[in-house]
Amino acid sequence: MIAEREVTRRNFLKIVGSVGAGFALGSFTAISGCSPKKAVASSGSRDFAPNGYLKIEPDGTITVTIFKSDMGQGVRTSMAMLVAEELDADWDAIKVVQAPASAAASVQGLGVGGSSSTQTTLTQMRQIGAAAKTMLVAAAAQGWGVDPSSCTTSNGIVMHEASGRSAPYKDLLSAANTMPVPNLTTVRLKDPKTFKIVGKPRNRIDNPLVVTGKAKYGIDVKIDGMKYAVIARPPTMGGSLKSFDAAEAKKIEGVTDVVKVASGVAVVATNTWAAIKGRNALKITWDPGPNPNLDTASILTQLKSMLTTQKPAVPAGGKSVEATLDLPYLAHATMEPMNAVADFRDGRCDIWVGTQNPGGAQQDVATLLGIAPKDVTVNVMLVGGGFGRRGTVDYAVEAADVSRAAKAPIKLLWTREDDMRNDFYRPMSHHSFFGAVDKDGNPAVWLQQAVLTEGNGMMKTEPNAQTIYALPAAQCLIHGGIKPPVRTGAWRSVINGNMVPANECFFDVLAHLGGKDPLELRLKLVGDPRLKTVLKMAADKVGWDKPLPPGSGRGIACFNGYLAAIAHVVELTVKGDEIHVDRVVAVIDVGMAVNPRGIEAQIQGCISDGLATALRAEITVDKGEIVQSSWDNYLWMTPEAMPKVEVYIIQTGDKVAGMGETGYPSVPPAVANAVFAATGKRVRKFPIKVSELV
Repeated sequence: MIAEREVTRRNFLKIVGSVGAGFALGSFTAISGCSPKKAVASSGSRDFAPNGYLKIEPDGTITVTIFKSDMGQGVRTSMAMLVAEELDADWDAIKVVQAPASAAASVQGLGVGGSSSTQTTLTQMRQIGAAAKTMLVAAAAQGWGVDPSSCTTSNGIVMHEASGRSAPYKDLLSAANTMPVPNLTTVRLKDPKTFKIVGKPRNRIDNPLVVTGKAKYGIDVKIDGMKYAVIARPPTMGGSLKSFDAAEAKKIEGVTDVVKVASGVAVVATNTWAAIKGRNALKITWDPGPNPNLDTASILTQLKSMLTTQKPAVPAGGKSVEATLDLPYLAHATMEPMNAVADFRDGRCDIWVGTQNPGGAQQDVATLLGIAPKDVTVNVMLVGGGFGRRGTVDYAVEAADVSRAAKAPIKLLWTREDDMRNDFYRPMSHHSFFGAVDKDGNPAVWLQQAVLTEGNGMMKTEPNAQTIYALPAAQCLIHGGIKPPVRTGAWRSVINGNMVPANECFFDVLAHLGGKDPLELRLKLVGDPRLKTVLKMAADKVGWDKPLPPGSGRGIACFNGYLAAIAHVVELTVKGDEIHVDRVVAVIDVGMAVNPRGIEAQIQGCISDGLATALRAEITVDKGEIVQSSWDNYLWMTPEAMPKVEVYIIQTGDKVAGMGETGYPSVPPAVANAVFAATGKRVRKFPIKVSELV
């Protein structure tokens, strides 16, 4: 390894590789996928990896290597914008490529989750662009015999106003390669007030490839000699394989092999359809395991059994209220089902996969195969949706397992049914509230109890489980998660997706108990000034005080997290058993917006997810099996069901907020509160059914 302080022009070029007549810049500081505070390692660190690269070709093309997975959140575009901004590049000259996982860098730098990608790479990507610009300016100044400080840059050109000279970057590459590499941690960055690229709406840089079908997702990968595989897995949770007969499956044209693997029985074929037909022809005897009678009702009973019966005293002259809310398991249901290509041979394994966790895939595949992580190459593909599901790497490990068993390169494909019934679901939860208002109608007591199925690392001290309001007697009891055999994991907004809907629904209950306007009470009791601002603006945009016709209602909810503050207002109509959402207004304070168009798209997507999980989607269990299998019984929002959606962006400060999680949690409670405004009845479970209102 070469320490950062020892990076000279010679070993710099040696590290980044031969670039011909071009110019390349590597980033030598470590990146953490967890905390902005750890985004840049100390300059004295001797353990570094080239996590990000900038390369300028002789024709002027500027290639930015992106080390975060893009699963639709647009991180390829936002990270490239940060580099291009500090480089003062011509945006039309920018292109991006994806970095593969490496043994040293993958775990720390490549993972995506918690809406952290842009937050944790903001400074680093700016430094990469600024350092390259410094070297290009130095090269031009040296050639002209002038002070670099007298030169300026714009749109890929270095200029010296006093002499009228200028040079495009592409003409300075050879000279720039002779310049010393600046220390990335001390290079001068631009004042955000001077930004020309960052903060301006940009289409995603790979949109042309996506819309023409040229973009390569994991499901698009093909390699020489590749065969296709699907796996038959136990239908019941905790079930196992007793025996199987592959005779009929092997008669299917195209089926080449049937092999036992850790997760079940894999059928290998020359095409996907043959593999699926072969799986259907298998004769398998499953051991149902210990959970053949498990169902949703029994899990809910377990959750409720954890609650305590304590109730605080009610103030003299006050009133009390009790309420509950049940939230179901949720599948991620990404548009691209799980898949991976694996080629294991000669003690090495190459993986092509869309993943949020390249390092985890690398490590887990290495462990399965008994080889070193350095002998596993993870090629990160575009991801057709993640939302937390692709933070787990079971499908990549399965592909490697089948490749080893079949002794061939394998593309493992999950059908929609496989994906729906073998997910790591958002935990199911039960929430119980006891609250009271004083004689003046002000909230005086808030007792919240929450029980979640295990999977979100819930602890009694979980800070984001607390209410965001200044209440005189607020208590939140998080009871240890029960452990049914339903696999759970991170789902968009993680724990906030369980806690915020419950909190925001009950706040609405308390407001009405005391005869208070839910908006005005929020503004009175919320402590975060950014939340006050987004609440006010959302109310203004929707016309909070304007009356709606009978059967229609308006609900509001808010959330702060991931360095952002957001408020949602929902307008809807209830007619008979149908709930039709008419309008959703979202106002979000993002701190500093890198790409406003990308932010808007993220919030729109969150709203769609929020409406679907408020009104339509749930995962249930019966006889130890997941009931839902596809879009016919795991219902999502369809285009005709989507309302008018308005997204308003506020920028206050220079910190970048996460977007992928932020726009979800306050949507379901805004829907529930609007349903109450329309019907006078409360929601006690999601998804909302009119017949279950109380």
